Amino acid sequence: MGYLCNVDIGGTHTDVAVIDEEGNTIEAKVPSTPGNFAQGFFDSLDAVASELGIQTTELLESSDLVSHGTTVGTNAVIEEEASETALVTTRGTEDVLFLMRGAPGRTSGLPIEEVLRYQHATKPDPIIPKHRVHGIDERIDSMGDVVVEFDEEQAREIAKSLREEDVDSVGVSFLWSFLESDHEERMISILESELADDVFLTRSSQLVPKWGEYERTTAVAINAAIGPITSEYITNINQELSQKGYDGELLVMLVGGGVAPAADAIREPVRTIDSGPAAGMIGCSFLAEHLGHQDIIAGDMGGTSFDVGLITDGEPLTNATNVINKYDYAIRNIDIDSIGNGGGSIAWVDNETNRLEVGPKSAGADPGPACYGEGGTDPTITDADLLLGFLDSEEFLGGSLSIDVGRAEAAIEDLADTLGMDTLAAASGIVEIANAQMADLVGQRTINRGYDPRQFVLYAYGGAGPLHMPTVADQLDIETVVVPGGSASSVWSALGISSSDVLHRNEVSNIRTVAPFNPEEVTRRFDEAENEVREKLHDNGFDEDETQIERYADLRYGAQVHEIPVPMPNGTLDQDDIDGMIARFEEKYEELYGEGAGASESGFELVAVRIDGYGYTTKPKLGQTDTGGSTTSDSVEEVFWPRESTHLETDIYYEDGITSGGSIEGPAVIRLENTTVSVPPNDRCQIDSYGNFVIHIGGN
Repeated sequence: MGYLCNVDIGGTHTDVAVIDEEGNTIEAKVPSTPGNFAQGFFDSLDAVASELGIQTTELLESSDLVSHGTTVGTNAVIEEEASETALVTTRGTEDVLFLMRGAPGRTSGLPIEEVLRYQHATKPDPIIPKHRVHGIDERIDSMGDVVVEFDEEQAREIAKSLREEDVDSVGVSFLWSFLESDHEERMISILESELADDVFLTRSSQLVPKWGEYERTTAVAINAAIGPITSEYITNINQELSQKGYDGELLVMLVGGGVAPAADAIREPVRTIDSGPAAGMIGCSFLAEHLGHQDIIAGDMGGTSFDVGLITDGEPLTNATNVINKYDYAIRNIDIDSIGNGGGSIAWVDNETNRLEVGPKSAGADPGPACYGEGGTDPTITDADLLLGFLDSEEFLGGSLSIDVGRAEAAIEDLADTLGMDTLAAASGIVEIANAQMADLVGQRTINRGYDPRQFVLYAYGGAGPLHMPTVADQLDIETVVVPGGSASSVWSALGISSSDVLHRNEVSNIRTVAPFNPEEVTRRFDEAENEVREKLHDNGFDEDETQIERYADLRYGAQVHEIPVPMPNGTLDQDDIDGMIARFEEKYEELYGEGAGASESGFELVAVRIDGYGYTTKPKLGQTDTGGSTTSDSVEEVFWPRESTHLETDIYYEDGITSGGSIEGPAVIRLENTTVSVPPNDRCQIDSYGNFVIHIGGN
């Protein structure tokens, strides 16, 4: 087996993790390059090739697989760099994008503190301007029957006007087209005949064949808007990889929890939005199988944000819709919540309350925290961590970056003067607030959804996660924190890409399908959806024994608006399978909302059937080592621990003084190549055979 190369681009750093045939991981972090993300991609490969002592071309020539998590689509939406895009829709529904879901559209996806300031909330700028939304005479009804014929002459006139406007992309979204796609297909055919070959086209009946007029149209609009930018980026990456010696296929991470060949990602780039955090979750699932963990809180604290997701019974929780820039869109995703609370998050004083705040604004990769010495002057969490004594100013990021304590102190001193407190207290306050915000988000994700965080293991990763998560765990009475892979935790999302299979997902809405359910009819719907997925996997080159099919039914009680997915057996279904489906739904419902919360007397509705088809990829081999090792402290330093509000003599460890089987008593700080791990007072850290750092909160 050759190298497995995985590159994940974040807001501050671009991470690369390369796995060799022995299961060893070579990782590197380089600054992200927002002006040209491809530069950061290849900079990261150059960095890891240098660590291996070879040229990048030699690395790529010896690679079996190159996988990539990209933020190009995400940035295009957030920074409003979308293409010149048009939308063709059923006449009378031209304002769907602009009406959104009414008032909630102003606050969708925002943290609770911003939701509460509703009077300051505004709707986002339109994805597609109103003058480029065209209505056409056609209509399919809710039973899939044609009630207004498709006006082909009108369609051709619209296509000609779009050609004159020189648009880059066009989305097509007609009412109820997921029940009968003929009108959309004819519209696409006319657009293909009238527009230039390089115009990006997308239709809802192919991208998201689901009901939910607004969310479906939004998905189409976003896909069209970012299509030209993302497709150009992925195509250029693919071409340069080939020029540098890689002869395989580039795989691109999807937000749904799998990867897709580059050609598929180019057609449906909306599925790549927020895919980096999803990769981290898949990596957690992969490791949890080896460690025997079933219920996990995944906490990813990077340079810009803190992302948290849940894994229950070994499976990541998913959402039927995603949200970006306040727009809800119908792409199933691994359910992850984020706040602006990363190492680069800026601390500031609210002028109205004179209260210290942290985030969501970030110093980003350019200029970065004040201590980087690249022109940043705003105090950040990283500056506070440095001033408190946790970080090594000379060996930060393995010595690739020297950070300046004086600059950090100067930035925080200005803040402290405003607050009327000393600099060290201000730095401690920054860290305490950041940790409290993360603990609050974890609490919302667990307690508010019916889960007890004390029953979970917290996986801490991202560049800043291993330093801050032990304190977050203590606040929530979580007993165990796992820092996956030690130093590799800093690039865990990149590693997660390597453990992802090729994913094809097909969700098909059912209209007015209520209990009692006919097993033959339900089987037919599953079979039709499954056949489409199997065909796509076959087209990707996967044989039958290289694939896995998973079935899910989305159910809800009658008159409700939210559904719950339940797993279904493969093959022909009988009445026992249908009864089991309902029983699993009711069990899951009460698990989420409390015993006795069910409403079976209102009946049951089968909202959608879903097929997840996986094509197996080459997975990393997790190497194990003997656990008879020990640990050796390098030195003892005075570190200010915010929760204790005092300096404590703290053992300092470096990577070369740690081996599997070793144990470290807190207070201690472990300074690894690409991250720093804290072991607070009274806690104990053990290094297991996989190289994970397992921190026992309270020392038990």
